[in-house]
Amino acid sequence: MTRLGSAFGSKYNTEALRTKTFELAGHIFKVRIPLTKEMDEIQERVTKFDEAELQSRFEKMTASFRTGEPVEGIVITEDDVIVDGRPTKELVKTTLITENQIVAFIKLLVPEEGTLDELTYADVDSEWPIQVQLELLAKITEAIQPGYKVSRGN
Repeated sequence: MTRLGSAFGSKYNTEALRTKTFELAGHIFKVRIPLTKEMDEIQERVTKFDEAELQSRFEKMTASFRTGEPVEGIVITEDDVIVDGRPTKELVKTTLITENQIVAFIKLLVPEEGTLDELTYADVDSEWPIQVQLELLAKITEAIQPGYKVSRGN
C-alpha cells in the first residue's frame, strides 16, 4: 500500500478517485485518469507514426495532383504538394497524430467487458464517424484534464 493509501485507511479507493464518468448520446462512459507519467507516455506514443504509412497516405492523397494538369494554387515540389500554401505532408502527419490520439484516449475508457488493449484506429473508424470520434476525444480530454479547454483558450 502507498504512503497515501495507508494514511487514509482501508476504505481509501484510489481507483474510484482515478475514474470519472461522462455521458455521450445517452451512454455513460467511465474513463481512467492517467498519472502524469502515463500521460507523458501517451503523448510520446501519439506523436510516433509509421513513416511507410505516412508515405502511402501522402501518395494516395496527392496522386491526382502529380499526374493531372497543373492547377492554380497548387505547387508540386520534389517531396511535397503545397495546396494554398499548406504542405500536404503536414496534413497527413496531423491526421496520423490525431488518429493515434483518438486510439490512445479511447484506451483510457473502462470497458464493461473485455479489454481495449489491442484497439486500432480501424476498429474505431468502423464503429464511429469522425464527428463522434472527435466529440468522444473532447469528452475524454475534459474528464482527464478539466479546465484544459479554458486554459488553452487563454
